[in-house]
Amino acid sequence: MRKPKSSAAKSVKPEPVTEPVQPVSAKERYQMIAEAAYFRAEKRGFTGGSVEEDWIQAEAEIDHLLQEQGKTQKIAATAKEVELLVQSVLENDTAAVSGRVRTITLNALSGGVLNTESIRQVMGAVIKGAQQGAASHTGHEAKLLKEAMQGLDDALAAAAEATQLALKEAAGRTSEFSQQELKSTMTDLAALESLFIETLSNAAQSATGTARTTLHDLAHHARVSGTVVGEKVASAVSQLAHIIADTTREQVAAGTQTLRKEGALFASLAAGVLNGLVQKLQPKTEDKNEPKSPGRDK
Repeated sequence: MRKPKSSAAKSVKPEPVTEPVQPVSAKERYQMIAEAAYFRAEKRGFTGGSVEEDWIQAEAEIDHLLQEQGKTQKIAATAKEVELLVQSVLENDTAAVSGRVRTITLNALSGGVLNTESIRQVMGAVIKGAQQGAASHTGHEAKLLKEAMQGLDDALAAAAEATQLALKEAAGRTSEFSQQELKSTMTDLAALESLFIETLSNAAQSATGTARTTLHDLAHHARVSGTVVGEKVASAVSQLAHIIADTTREQVAAGTQTLRKEGALFASLAAGVLNGLVQKLQPKTEDKNEPKSPGRDK
């Protein structure tokens, strides 16, 4: 196996994807909470409720907002790193494209929170990096793109397995997860194959030449013949439906804040499970040239 050249990856300087989110001072956070609490009271005509409850709810809202801003920036940075790593692999190590793309994708997904948005971002980055890397190999572009997409498909299947295992775990933790949240998560899981195909199709529409034709054909083949992730999802959903229905509490009137909290907790749980799966898949002697995990301390 030819060793990947490190110069290509180092010569590409990541471009900023989003404007940096400036840290919010304690004074600014206090003012934001005070305004949110005031608007809560104003919305109900300053009758009923209590100042303390308004403040508690406003504080939770603002902290969630600030946390989401930080996550958005982190996901964008990870996606750019994934893009560059995949590009470097396709440019320099064409003998191991599928396996390396799979590793890069799994490391990225297991390094944060495993939810639909993070998966969408990582998928887009993998496909973009694969297009850029494959373009440097005239005559072999289609073959390399297909191998890269196979690696992505395999990684998504592992993410689906992690979500399945996390749902089983969450179904037994009835004090932390509602039936409503777990049903929502299972719906997202069921749509994972469609999300993969949709991302391929969108990439094909914006691509040109060989990349456009190859990605279009891959998306069409996936719709007709299915995918690895699709098989995993179908099996997972059939196993989980009765488990969720039988073992979790019904939460008919869950508040938005409660559902957000449950969603964040589940995404973290799923990422932890995926990280465990990734560790099991790692060889005992790690390859020194294996791409490092995006989003982790190096």
